[in-house]
Amino acid sequence: MKNYTILKNPVLQEIALQLHNIDTNCHCYREYTELLGLYSGIELANLNILPTKKKTITTPLGKLTSKVIDDKRVGIVNILRAGTCMALGMGKAFPDATIAFVSAWRKYEGKKITAESNYSRGIEDLKDKFVVITDPALATGSSLLASISVMKEYLDTSKTIICSLNATREGIEAIHKEYPEIHIYTAFLEEKMNEKYYIVNGPGDCGDRCFNTK
Repeated sequence: MKNYTILKNPVLQEIALQLHNIDTNCHCYREYTELLGLYSGIELANLNILPTKKKTITTPLGKLTSKVIDDKRVGIVNILRAGTCMALGMGKAFPDATIAFVSAWRKYEGKKITAESNYSRGIEDLKDKFVVITDPALATGSSLLASISVMKEYLDTSKTIICSLNATREGIEAIHKEYPEIHIYTAFLEEKMNEKYYIVNGPGDCGDRCFNTK
């Protein structure tokens, strides 16, 4: 698929497996989700897609210059609730990045699923930044589409990516139908959802698993 990449780093894959493991308790789930954000951020930094700058520091015997990520030109979007720990983990990779918040939840209308969003914070600060949207499970894509709609005024979608734990082909296609320019990165790709629109072989409800709710 165009504008879709599976992150195959073995360390990241191990973390991703633990987030799918039914035996991972909520405390460990939060820690693994933060690690998912951290290691995904490191992987993204290695793909030469994030803004960079030259940085010079003083050493004991002179000076040293290198290219680093320009954190202040990066925006991270936490899709509440499920994206919370992942966004915080990615913030550890990019400590000076802006972290904005958008709430999104599923809404069932008969056999059809949509999504609603009625809260956001900090989205105005995403303007002119390279934006990484964090949401662990990309199933139908409805929550992400609702969230992007809320932020659209402040986004350059050609400089916006989505980073997830797992996704379905249907969800990716739904995003790309509206925004073909948005690149999507995940650890896993699945083909099917169940009757409640959860990913078959997926992690379940990541928000519930993080915060021990149902």
